[in-house]
Amino acid sequence: MARVPATLVALMLLVAACGGTASSDREEGADQTQPPATQAAADDGGADATTPPPAPAPDTGDADEGSGPSTATVTLGDQTYTFSSEGAVAAQCLTDMFGLVSVQLPMVDDSGAPADGRVEIIVLHEDTDPDVVGEVNAVEVAVGDEDWVADEASMMFEQSALLLPGMSQVDSVEIDGRTVRGTATFFRQLSLFGGGQVDTVTGTFEATCGEERTS
Repeated sequence: MARVPATLVALMLLVAACGGTASSDREEGADQTQPPATQAAADDGGADATTPPPAPAPDTGDADEGSGPSTATVTLGDQTYTFSSEGAVAAQCLTDMFGLVSVQLPMVDDSGAPADGRVEIIVLHEDTDPDVVGEVNAVEVAVGDEDWVADEASMMFEQSALLLPGMSQVDSVEIDGRTVRGTATFFRQLSLFGGGQVDTVTGTFEATCGEERTS
């Protein structure tokens, strides 16, 4: 086996040593150019931590919630009657009772004092089925001993041959928020028992529910 000259061995050792050092330096340099994973995670977390949470939406309450007394007016011919729940022992004004607007208010005079009378209004919401709720649009006004009725389903159609279709009905109706209004044809109930002509009158009605109440 041939011997390698001593000078050649020394040269090979020197080259190996230099090459290893350069490789190590390159690896260390590459490592130093990469940001530590923990530092990147900390940076991400810090960015999230400095982002303020979204502000909560302001609480404006129920914009459709009523307040104060409920009121109504009914005009029969040239006479207007006023009704109110203010100070009433019993009154009702509900904007959506099983798909109905239901109003029952006592009458008041021009000064707001209680008077001898009352009004009852039933109006169905547009999507309410009359067959399901067993009601139709109707208005009944009591003034002293007189009752004026606008109700196409009134039982008086069965009890009196004088009462004909078209003599008692709500002709038009509109629901606007907490207010209901419309036109109607009324008959005077006592006129059915006189044996003569049935008294009828066209009129208008409007009611606005304040604080909802059932008594």
